[in-house]
Amino acid sequence: MKLVTFSGAAGGNRVGVPHGDTIIDLAAAGEAAGLGADALHQLHSVKALLGAGVAGHAAAQQALDFAAGRSGAWAVPASEASLLAPIPCPDKIFLLAGNYMSHREEGETGPVEVAAVPEVFMKPVTSVIGPEDAILLPGPICNTVDYEGELGVVIGKTARNVSKADALSYVGGYVNFNDVSGRELDPGIEREETARSGFFDWLIGKWFDTFAAMGPYLVTADEIADPQDLMLETRVNGQRRQYGTTADMIFYIADTIEWISKFITLAPGDVIATGTPAGVGSVQEVYLQAGDVVDVEITGLGTLSNTVAAS
Repeated sequence: MKLVTFSGAAGGNRVGVPHGDTIIDLAAAGEAAGLGADALHQLHSVKALLGAGVAGHAAAQQALDFAAGRSGAWAVPASEASLLAPIPCPDKIFLLAGNYMSHREEGETGPVEVAAVPEVFMKPVTSVIGPEDAILLPGPICNTVDYEGELGVVIGKTARNVSKADALSYVGGYVNFNDVSGRELDPGIEREETARSGFFDWLIGKWFDTFAAMGPYLVTADEIADPQDLMLETRVNGQRRQYGTTADMIFYIADTIEWISKFITLAPGDVIATGTPAGVGSVQEVYLQAGDVVDVEITGLGTLSNTVAAS
C-alpha cells in the first residue's frame, strides 16, 4: 500500500492512497463506510496507522474497499492536494554516515577503514520537507550544499533490544530520502580549526531547515520483497549523479535496527536513512544552486523531487 500525507482545500493533514488522478482520503472513506472510532483514529496519520499494526492495515483496506467504484468526497483530485512528507513530524530521525564503501572511498586518497559498527547521527524535525517543497540554501553561513539520495526506513512498531534476525519485522515501510548536507560552514567568527570543530561543523551542516526531504509516499513493508535489492538513482537537473544498489550497504537495515535499538527505543514513525552511494557533488566541488531540481528515485518507491531555492 502506498500512503501519503496531504493537505487539501478543507485544510488539515490527511492520510491517503494515490489512485489514478485522485487521492483516496482514508478517514473520509472510512467514516462513510461506518468504521468505528478506533479504526478512524488509526486513519488520521501514517504514524498511527503503522503503529496500529494489523488493525491499522485492515482499517485502511476496508476504507479502500468501500471507496472502490464509488464516488464521494473521499476522492480528492490530486491537483487539489498538496503532498507533505509521509511522516511530517517523526519523533526521531536517524541517519548513517559512510554506509556505502563507494561513498567512503570517493572522497579519500587512500584505503578507507570500514566502521566496526553503524555510525549513526540525527536530524531535527525542523529539517523535514516533503515532495516538491524547496530545499532552502542557508546563505553565507554555508555555500556548499550537497545532495545524498538514500533509502529511508520507517519503523512500524516499538523496538527495543531487537535481534538482527527479527529486525525487519519492526519495519512499517520505506521511503525515498534526501540527506541534504552542508559541507563547509562559515559561522562568521574567528576560531581555531581542529578535528573537534571539523566534526561538529560536519554534524551541524546536516541540521539546517529543509535538509531532510522525504516522499512522495511511503510504501508499506509488505510490498517490498527485499529492501537490500533496490536500485537508487539521484539526478540533478535530469543528469544522473548517483546510481547504486542497496545491496552495497556496509551495514544492512537489520544490522542498523539491532544496533540503534540497543540504546534507544524506536517508535512507530521513526525514520532511519541508511546512507548514500558514491556520486555526491562535493567530490567534484559542484554544489546545489538556486533553481536546481533534485530527484531521488528508488525501485518501487517512486521519485522524490525537490527544487532548490535561496532562503
